[in-house]
This record gives sequence, C-alpha cells and structure tokens, in this order.
Amino acid sequence: MTRRSLFSTIAVAPNSEGRADLVLTPAGGGMGRVSFDHTLASPLLLALSADRRAAPDDGLPPLLTAPTGTVMPFGAKRGWVGDVLLTDGQRLGSKLWLLERAKRSDATRLDAEDYAHEAVAAIGAYHNVDLTIEAAWQPATTGSKNALTVRVSAGDSSVFQKVPTL
Repeated sequence: MTRRSLFSTIAVAPNSEGRADLVLTPAGGGMGRVSFDHTLASPLLLALSADRRAAPDDGLPPLLTAPTGTVMPFGAKRGWVGDVLLTDGQRLGSKLWLLERAKRSDATRLDAEDYAHEAVAAIGAYHNVDLTIEAAWQPATTGSKNALTVRVSAGDSSVFQKVPTL
C-alpha cells in the first residue's frame, strides 16, 4: 500500500545563486514538467527566502535609509505587494534581510531565530507540526564575509537560509 503525503506543493529549491527556483523534472526531448514536493521543504524555503515588509519600528540597514531630512527611497521596506490580499494581517516572508548589515554577535543570531520563527510559525500551526529553528554563525575565513545560517526543520524536512552580514 502506498502512503500518501499530507503535503503537496510545487517544488522549490535553491539555485546556484542561492535563490529559490522552481524544480523541473526532465520529460524527454528537452522538455520538462514542474515537480511537486510532498514535504514541507518548499513552503519553508519560500517563507525564509522571501523578504517580509519591514514594520514601521524596524531599523532598516544603513545603505537603504535616506539621509536625514529626505524621503525614504521607494521600496526600502521591501515586502510582497500581495500581502494586502492576505487576511488577518498575515505577511509572507522573513525579515532576515534586515540583518544583512548587522555585526557578528549573539544578539544578531537571536534576532535571526526570531525572524525565522515569525516567517514559518503559520506553516507549523496550519499543518500542526513542531518546527525546530536554529541560527549559527559560519566559521570566519580569510577574505570572506560573515555568514549566519538559519535552519528550520520539520520532521524529515530541513531547509536553511544564509544571511551575509558584516
């Protein structure tokens, strides 16, 4: 007897640039078909890798803020325009992008865990699964930027997002 999965979404995986991309299954003759994912990996990856709109009290990374006395640049708070269609104040994505100019510290690591939890909590609640969220600093190497890796696990699914920092 074949066990059916409770989950079924269009499959998404990181591409060579680390961005989420559709997964295609070869169908012969140079053609392909959109693949389906029967785990929570695709929705978790989309939740982590999409940019959530910054709240009015969130501090924006310095390079995105306008000089004192000028208007904030259009789009500086990022986010998905489709959020206006979601009910009950729901928002898609994570605020991990706010940490791109943050310094290597335990406070930054804890902020990353909080942002990841905020991004995926609705998925865990909807599917009634426990999520494990952890953030860890990558070992610093000569000439490379600091990178914070955020990992979310749900049963047999595990996804991660790397956040380059100062």
